[in-house]
Amino acid sequence: MKGRTAAVAALAAGESLAAVAAKAGVSRRTIQRWQTDPAFAAEVRDVRAQVLDDTAGRLAAAAADAVDTLATLVADPEQPGHVRVKASDVLLRALLPVREHVDLEQRLAAIEADEENRR
Repeated sequence: MKGRTAAVAALAAGESLAAVAAKAGVSRRTIQRWQTDPAFAAEVRDVRAQVLDDTAGRLAAAAADAVDTLATLVADPEQPGHVRVKASDVLLRALLPVREHVDLEQRLAAIEADEENRR
C-alpha cells in the first residue's frame, strides 16, 4: 500500500510517470494501470486539490506583505523613478482581476441568497 500512497502524492505533484514509478517502487505500466482505477484517480484528484488549497492559503497569507512592499516602494521618494513606476504598474495590474473576483463573489452570493429565499 505504501507504493500506491507514494504514487498518489507524486502524481498529485505533477511528476512524470517515470519519477512516480521510481518513487512507488513499481513499473510505469503499474502506474498506468492504477490510473485507470476510479478510486485511485479520485484520490489523486483529492490530494491535488488539497495541495492547491494549501498553496492558495500560503499565497493569500503572503499577499498582504507583497502589497505593503509595493506600496512602500511607490510612496518612497528615495526610490528611483523606474522602481516606483514598476511597483505602481504591478499594483494597478493586480487590482482589476481582484476587483472583478470580489464583484463576482458578491453577485453570486446575492443570486444564491435570492434562490434560497425562493425555496
